[in-house]
Amino acid sequence: MDKLYDIIVIGEGMAGMTAAIYARRAGADVLVLEKGAVGGQAALTYDIGNYPGFKSVSGIELVTTIQQQVLTLGVEIRYAKVLSIEDGYLKTVKTKDTTYHCKAIILCLGASPRNLGLPNEEKLIGRGISYCAVCDGAFYRGKNVAVVGRGNAAAEDATYLAHIANKVHLIVRSDGMKAQEFLIDRIQDEIKKDKIEIHTNCEVTEIIGDNKVEAVRLHNKKTNQDSQIQIDGIFIAVGHYADTEWLKGIVETDKDGYIKVDKHKRTNVDGIYAAGDCTNTVLRQLVTATADGAIAATHAYEYAKTIKVE
Repeated sequence: MDKLYDIIVIGEGMAGMTAAIYARRAGADVLVLEKGAVGGQAALTYDIGNYPGFKSVSGIELVTTIQQQVLTLGVEIRYAKVLSIEDGYLKTVKTKDTTYHCKAIILCLGASPRNLGLPNEEKLIGRGISYCAVCDGAFYRGKNVAVVGRGNAAAEDATYLAHIANKVHLIVRSDGMKAQEFLIDRIQDEIKKDKIEIHTNCEVTEIIGDNKVEAVRLHNKKTNQDSQIQIDGIFIAVGHYADTEWLKGIVETDKDGYIKVDKHKRTNVDGIYAAGDCTNTVLRQLVTATADGAIAATHAYEYAKTIKVE
């Protein structure tokens, strides 16, 4: 058998990196596997103002600092998509090219952005449709864009884009935003500058364009009227979902696909833990993800110490 790790952490977001820090400091031999880029959703956030110790910090700055701490501790990080895990006295984690073995697993899978489910949506991703304003906003400098959503993410995207784009159309399906008050104040400031125009009680019924986004068609649920807005890009911020379908039959999830855990972040399978946004937690914030990672790592290492290999 190849190298046996005490703990394999799947996911290098806030929960995963914190889990790696706590497990390594306890003395565990830790491997982190990440399918994409460091930091998960946190890395895509333009301005974080509610993380303790920082009045304001960019997501990429925060996650890069934490990653350096992980690396300094000697944690091994590899970039590969995990295809499957197998339970047993020893656990097996498979990627496309490699099979890893460990005593315990911590699932820190985060959450993926939801789409609108419209016919043209998948075709136009990268051609005017984006789920990350920080990633793609610069492509729309001086242009007209739309943001769809009503929560904190949509509010953050709209105010960020207001400083780049010519005009931001904020499309909200209800009477108003459901974002934090300070974000709503920022939106109001940009509305006064004519940088943001808000469309309440509206749903996007069609994204128009063959090879690139050209316009969106809206339906106003209150007036029952349809309208069309000419835009160059649309940023979708309508929530996230747990990408856990590949775990079906291994760990138990709720009806929405979030992994069920107890207060120690244990799943229904001995030696498999989960932390952060992929779990059935009551709050999905950076600070709760880090707390989850610390709890999961503490208990995962205690479990790993019970596994004896001759």
